[in-house]
Order: sequence, then structure tokens, then C-alpha cells
Amino acid sequence: MGDSANDLINRPIMASMHTAAFQHNLNRVRELAPESKIWSVIKARAYGHCFEAALKGLASTDGFALLDIQDASWLREQDWEGRILLLEG
Repeated sequence: MGDSANDLINRPIMASMHTAAFQHNLNRVRELAPESKIWSVIKARAYGHCFEAALKGLASTDGFALLDIQDASWLREQDWEGRILLLEG
């Protein structure tokens, strides 16, 4: 097989989300900036990589910044009670 455009388009691509890594990184930011509020930005439902996993890993964030009202509604349906910043223009 070569590296033709068709080969690149048809190759399987897999993305994994490690919720423990999200939590670790969020905790590390809190250590470095203990007086700061930490907001997590999720664009395009985590680019299709499982918004649910992102929510699980970032559950202790101070707020979520999102692009669509549908994502904000979904967060509320999941009982998220924190702040939401809607970035939609």
C-alpha cells in the first residue's frame, strides 16, 4: 500500500480519552494557580470523542465554556450545577 490520498482517507483512526489524565491535569493547574478559577472549554462536543468522558474527567472544574446551547442543555440534563459560559456568536 502506498500513501495515496485514498489510503490516508480510508485508514482507521482511533482517539482515546483518558478521564484520569483530565483530572490529573486539572488538579495540576489548581496546584500552580490555587487562587484561580479554572474553566474547561469543550468545542464541538469534544470533537465527537465523547463529551460524557470529558465531563467525567473535568467534573471538578469551576465552569464549562461551550459553543452551542445544545451542549449547555445537555450539561444541565446531566445535573451539572456549575457555571456555563456560552461562546456562540
